[in-house]
Order: sequence, then C-alpha cells, then structure tokens
Amino acid sequence: MSLKRVLGLFAHYSPWVRNFSHKLRPLIDSTEFPLSNEALSSFNNLKTELANASLHAIDLKATFTVETDASEYAIGAILSQDERPVAYFSRSLSPPERRHSSIEKEACAIVEALRKWRHFLLGRHFILITDQQSVAFMLQAHHSSKIKNEKVERWRLELSAYKYDVIYRPGKENLAADALSRVCAQIHTNVTNKLIELHNALGHPGITRMTHWIRTKNLPYSVTDIKAITSACRICAEIKPQFHKTQGKLIKAIAPFERLSIDFKGPLPSKSKNKYILTIIDEFSRFPFAYPCQDLSADTVIRCLKDIFFMFGTPLFVHSDRGSAFVSERVQQFLLSINVASSRTTPYNPQGNGQVERLNGTLWRTVQLFLKSKGLEVTDWEQVLSESLHSIRSLLCTATNCTPHERLFFHPRRTMNGQSIPSWLSSSGTALMKRNVRASKYDPLVEEVELLQTNPSYSYIRLQDGRETTVSNRHLAPLPDGEDDSCQEEPSDLDEIVQESESVQQPELGQETGVAEEPEANLSRRSHRARRRPGYLEDFVCDND
Repeated sequence: MSLKRVLGLFAHYSPWVRNFSHKLRPLIDSTEFPLSNEALSSFNNLKTELANASLHAIDLKATFTVETDASEYAIGAILSQDERPVAYFSRSLSPPERRHSSIEKEACAIVEALRKWRHFLLGRHFILITDQQSVAFMLQAHHSSKIKNEKVERWRLELSAYKYDVIYRPGKENLAADALSRVCAQIHTNVTNKLIELHNALGHPGITRMTHWIRTKNLPYSVTDIKAITSACRICAEIKPQFHKTQGKLIKAIAPFERLSIDFKGPLPSKSKNKYILTIIDEFSRFPFAYPCQDLSADTVIRCLKDIFFMFGTPLFVHSDRGSAFVSERVQQFLLSINVASSRTTPYNPQGNGQVERLNGTLWRTVQLFLKSKGLEVTDWEQVLSESLHSIRSLLCTATNCTPHERLFFHPRRTMNGQSIPSWLSSSGTALMKRNVRASKYDPLVEEVELLQTNPSYSYIRLQDGRETTVSNRHLAPLPDGEDDSCQEEPSDLDEIVQESESVQQPELGQETGVAEEPEANLSRRSHRARRRPGYLEDFVCDND
C-alpha cells in the first residue's frame, strides 16, 4: 500500500522527469519487500529528479497552488506552480493534536503550510486545495457567519491576511500531499516498533512504571505512545488481565522494616527440588524478597528470616497467615528470642495479609513475562526469579510514588541489641490494660490481662474472656501483688495527726470566744490573726466607740 502511494506521487509529477517510465519500471515490477537493490536505486534517483525539478520552478509571475492533507499521525503540504512542485512540507502531530477530529487536523495542515510559506504567499492570490469538503466550506469567506467553533474562528482570523480560493478535491485525486502525510505516519510506525522492543526488554511493565522509566532515561516517547503499545500487547493481556478492582485498606507502616509480611507461593512446577517460594515484603517500602524452598517447614522459615535479619537488621513486627509453619512454636520462639513481635490473620481472610498476597501475584506474573519473552518453559522459573525481583525493586511502585529501592535505603540499621524492657513486662504474669471503649465514664479505666509474650514495643496478651491479641506496650501498666498494706496504713496515721491538732486547738477557741465548748461537729475553723481597720476608714468614728 505504501509503494502504491509513492508511485502515485511520482506519477503526479511525471511531466517534469525525463524518461519517467523507464526510471519507474523497477518500482512497478517490484513484488517483494524489502525492495531489491535495483528498485531502491530507482526510488532514490526519482527522488533526486523531483528535488532538482523543484529547485528551478519558482516563477514570481505564476500563481501558487497549496495542496494539503492530514493523516492520523502527520500533516503534509506541497507548494507548486503550474502543477510543478516548488517546495514540500510535512511534520508529525503532537500527542494532543492526534486527539483532534479529522476536520481540525485538515484545517491545521492548511494553517501550518501557510505559516511555512508566508513569505511566498502574502500579497499574492493563490489557490488552496484540500480533500476535506467541510474544511473547504469553513474557510470560504462568505460562510464566516455560519462558523461556531472558536478554534476555527481564530484560524480564519489568521488567514484573513491572505487572498486565496478554496477548492475541494477528493482524496483519491490528492496523491502528492496524501503521500507526504502517509510517509510521516510510517516514520511514526517505526518509532512505535522500537518502543515495543523496549517494552518487551523491560519485562512488560504497565503504563505508569513504563512512563517513569522512559522519563528517567529522557527518551522521546509520549504517554499516548506508551498507552497504545501497552494496551496492544498480547502477552500483557494474557498474563495481566484487567479484572475489576475492589477497594481495600491496609495497616500502614510508618518506617522501613517496621512490619514484614510473609507467605508461601506454590507448589510450582520445577526441574529442581524447589517447589515453593517464600515471599517477604517490607510494608513501608514495598521492597520484595523471594527464596526458593523445598518444603513448608519451620526450619525453612527461620533460615530465610535469618538471612534477611542478618543483612538488613531485625524488624519490629512480622505478619503472616495461619500457615502451620508460621504459627509453629519454633518460629514463635525464634522471633521472641530476638524481640520481634508477630501477628496472624483471621481464619479464611487472605485480605488480612494483602500486601504479600499481592506480591505473590505480581512476582509470578513478572516471572511469566520473562519466561515468555525468553522462550523458556514454566519449569525454568528459578532462572528468571532474580531478574523479576530486580524489575519489581527498580520500577515505580504506584502506591508510594517511588521505587522500592529508593524508599528502603534511607533508614538507620536496627539490631536486636541495646533495647530493654521493664521487669514486670519481661516475666509472664498479669498486668493492667487500658480500656479504650467504655460504656460510661464511670466504668473502670483498666482491665486485668495475662501477659503471654512481649518485646520492647508490643505484647501478646490473653483477655479475661479467653481471647488473645497483640497490643502496644504504651497501653499496659503494672499490677501490684496485693499483699502490701502500706496504702491502708497511711490514711490511719493521717487521721491521728488531724485528731491531735484538733484537740490542741479546741481550748484556745473556747477561751477566745468566751463561750462554752460545743460538740466537735459544730466547731468551725477561725483565724487567730489580728484584724486591722482599712486605711480609708482611719478617720471614721463609730458611735459604739
């Protein structure tokens, strides 16, 4: 189809090319692509002939003709005199311009062509040819009152400085300008092919992560191009189908390595003994870890956790589902020995461990994308596991608007040493827990709970109704033994002191007032300080004095 357009372009200007039929014959006889050396040589010679013909065609007394056309990705125009080319013009449309309607694209081609050849056309009458009948109607002078589009009105105002006649010519006859716009569109197709190759090499990332990577490398691709190749990728459609998304909330960590979520993925088909993957993710940075495993035992979990802890330091919290390996006594004792708290999801609720469940799906899809790109079998997943982790760690995480690598490595290293807890927390026993929900403000502020496990930040407790849960240590307080009666002796000593002071003051009160002593209940405290008359009453004389 592209070859036919080129042949039409050359045929349009055949009167100005000597021995045109002889020179065009190799192109006409060509039936294969890419072109043969003879056909390619004929194509280059005809281009040179056409360019040389345009160099000697300018005649200041002849009438200029402007032929324009627009395609989906480009616009093109030809300036000619007496059907002989003078100059050519074409350019690609920007991403916003590609979203315009076909009428606006055709009008844009006319405006851009007149801007290009303004120095030839100002002050001269010329002919304007377009293959869009609506544009020909809009740009005619006597139809100005019928145009309601503001953009077209601005273009009409700009073209009011020219003198021209608009002629409509069907697209099948507008060969030259049509060929220029289609050739520019073909260039865009080549650019798209390179972007598809880049998309495949990166492991088929989505639109957001692909755009982030393109911008960091300052490559000449737009978001529209990325959306187009991503939506058209069949591998992405098979491995990452766009199902309906549900809304959900997660407990958010506020610092790296504060909370780790762990889970098993498998069993998986494999050529080795490793049938499972232990996946671990840092909830703050979304930094993933994955370990191929032979089984789901507690020893496997401890071995993988030690590898992370000795490399990055211990976290504050480890969250998992109710897998037998995670709730086993060996794993719990291991975490307790290094002051790491643990928690579990409720039964049949995988959403409670949502981040690592999402990581399982993302990691396996990335593995499948790499396997399909390299032509490997699904049993070879261990060969591309490291590349898949590298891709996830390096590309943008849309939840944090940052890559997991950049978000993780800006924190001080935590260790299991240098932290201590009070003695009443370190030993199993009872304690007081703050009641955050009370029916009335007169209800007790605390309730008694049993301490099961503890670390410097969190404690695992059992409530009075038998439920077990994890609470922050800032909600716990010590509970006295109950055998110390010192608190009851202090009020009795205070009463004795008060009684002694009252017995000493009673005679003085009776002598001062000159009245008989009254029972203790009627006595009132009176000051012994001598009262003086205010200064402003010094000259006041009372009749009783």
